[in-house]
Amino acid sequence: MLDEGCFKILYREPTLGGARTFISASTATLMDAVAEFNLIKGGFDTPLTVERYGIEGNLTHRWNMDGRYGTPRCVVETDRHSRR
Repeated sequence: MLDEGCFKILYREPTLGGARTFISASTATLMDAVAEFNLIKGGFDTPLTVERYGIEGNLTHRWNMDGRYGTPRCVVETDRHSRR
């Protein structure tokens, strides 16, 4: 199996209010990672920060979303390959 990096979803747990992290290593796109988060973590709506890490473990992108159905806004893009 080829390691292609992962998505890390940062969110606030609605009942207890603590900061939580969800890691999706089996998806290829941002929206697939958010869909996996929605499926596994359930039906609550919270602001999300989604970070994409490349094969080397370096942060490549960061998106903010107002909720699990919000529109992603790219706030960090460090992927050198996408600038070619």
